[in-house]
Amino acid sequence: MESIGQDHNAGHRSYVAELPPETVGWLYTKPFSDPPSYELARCLHGFAHIVESLSLTAGARVLDVGCGPGWMSEWLVRCGYRVTGVDISEDMIAIARERVRRVGAFENSGPDEISAEFHAMPVRDMDFEEEFDAAILYDAMHHFDDEAATLAVIHRALAPGGRIYIHEGIRPKPGSEGERELVAEMERYGTLEAPFDPEYLLQVVTDAGFTDVTRLVEVDRLLPADRERVGALRVRRQLAEPTTNTLIGSRSLPPGRQAGFGAELELIETRRNDDFLLVRIRAYNSGSQRWTAGASAPVLPPGGADEWSPARPSQIVKGAVTLGPVVVVDGSRVELQRGALPVSVESGESVEASVAVALPEIPVGAELLLDLVCEGVTWFEQTGSSPLRIPLD
Repeated sequence: MESIGQDHNAGHRSYVAELPPETVGWLYTKPFSDPPSYELARCLHGFAHIVESLSLTAGARVLDVGCGPGWMSEWLVRCGYRVTGVDISEDMIAIARERVRRVGAFENSGPDEISAEFHAMPVRDMDFEEEFDAAILYDAMHHFDDEAATLAVIHRALAPGGRIYIHEGIRPKPGSEGERELVAEMERYGTLEAPFDPEYLLQVVTDAGFTDVTRLVEVDRLLPADRERVGALRVRRQLAEPTTNTLIGSRSLPPGRQAGFGAELELIETRRNDDFLLVRIRAYNSGSQRWTAGASAPVLPPGGADEWSPARPSQIVKGAVTLGPVVVVDGSRVELQRGALPVSVESGESVEASVAVALPEIPVGAELLLDLVCEGVTWFEQTGSSPLRIPLD
């Protein structure tokens, strides 16, 4: 859909002032408290998808693009993320600040505190560079008149390995009731309401330089356990005719930047039970590249052997830095299951991390090494760092 010729930037800035008082009050509690024209269940499902799909570690830095009244920012703060919200509307930003203030998140908080900061500015005026682990655009991108330029700014703001999450409605058919409703909204408030065809959105995100771009379909619903065919038909219909655009993509490491990875590894301790060897290390980031944490395997607890459990494989995020145990037998290398960093690590900083190695996977006479890996990019040993040799006795 196109603009109808209105000054939509002015419309977005004045939007709150045009709302009736009861609706303004709802912005402080959205999506709760009798949300007008908004489905609470849809919001809760959408929030769960973000947390589950991105698998961010505590303290991850998240950019909430077009944050509006800060309802998404509030939820992200409650998860322990460090949130930066950007919106063109000063009124929306004021509401967002009040919402996170109520949950104890303040601007300029320390690194170990929950924190959020907000900026009233056009998104394309952002000057962030390689700062965020993720950028979220939830029901926001249809407000931007130049999606390609907007995505370029967001791409620059993400750290290598950082990901973008877009949730949007699908462009209604020409002449449909849905299209008439959007036009009426633009005429009344002067805002831009221009959702996208799924194929176009996928293309423009890819053209902006994001890699591993995946389109997803939401199929959240309870299905009758005693009527499998009915449940299957409902899911097929939703897959064939989705009502939302959901995309996830990554910012890959730029060419030639592998040399910026470097680490100094120190063994803290090893513990074992009958099945696992738990290796705890301290890793110092001696390179120029930030290490982006991503969920590859659960970080195991540091307690006794009875607390240990197998680290079941989870999502390995391209560009994330993980712990990579390797068994060397007669000169051959066998990679074992990765371990996750608990937080992202800046250049010049250190982190303590753990990985559990299944003892049956280590043959007699083998050597166990531990290195760091930038997933899909390089092992740190290949950039000049020395892996740790882990004693097995």
